[in-house]
Amino acid sequence: MVFFLSILLGSVSSAIALFQLRYAEWDLYQHISHSLIEFILLVIPFFWLIFLLEFTVFAYYCFRRTEQGYRYGAIRIILSGIVLSIVGGGFLYATGLPERMETVFQDNVLFYRQWQERKQRVWMSSRQGLLAGKITEIISAQKIRIKGLKRNVWVIDIGDTIWRGQLSPDEDLKIKILGQMKGKGQFIANEIWPWQGRKSPGRMHHSRFRERMKKNRRNVTH
Repeated sequence: MVFFLSILLGSVSSAIALFQLRYAEWDLYQHISHSLIEFILLVIPFFWLIFLLEFTVFAYYCFRRTEQGYRYGAIRIILSGIVLSIVGGGFLYATGLPERMETVFQDNVLFYRQWQERKQRVWMSSRQGLLAGKITEIISAQKIRIKGLKRNVWVIDIGDTIWRGQLSPDEDLKIKILGQMKGKGQFIANEIWPWQGRKSPGRMHHSRFRERMKKNRRNVTH
């Protein structure tokens, strides 16, 4: 029973690691001045990979204590534990559970939140063309206003922006921006990415955004 519990916990760790790898900023390296090692530390989910290894080792010791455990070699047991955890993690990943657990950990586990915040500091480099925050106002079809991670307010030019992850402007949407600083509180966005994962609160389809902009213009005209 303890062996299977260890595999289950390893599967959870594997699922969250897969989630973070899937949505890591792999294209970010060309935009930052950090070294390759710092970039690897930024995108690789070492926290969950270490947990996966620990649960696998624990499962190994539990299995060796069973009646038949002595018949199998250590490498075979450990590799089997890793494979079972990765397969289980794949099933859990497909359910969307890792994204929810990631949010729970960030909201409730202090040291995990602090560790994630250190990774997020790279998005506080506006002079290097990196910015992130929450949309607070849709000014027009060409501009939005956001509150940055440092709680400072920015007006973002989105006239020629590429929206990744099927996003479009909506209030309360958390985003990451690649572009260039235009001046104090002014930023031109080349690309906008979802802050995290496959879904973001407040996501809106482009057609709905255009309809709302047309409605706003009609109201201004009248």
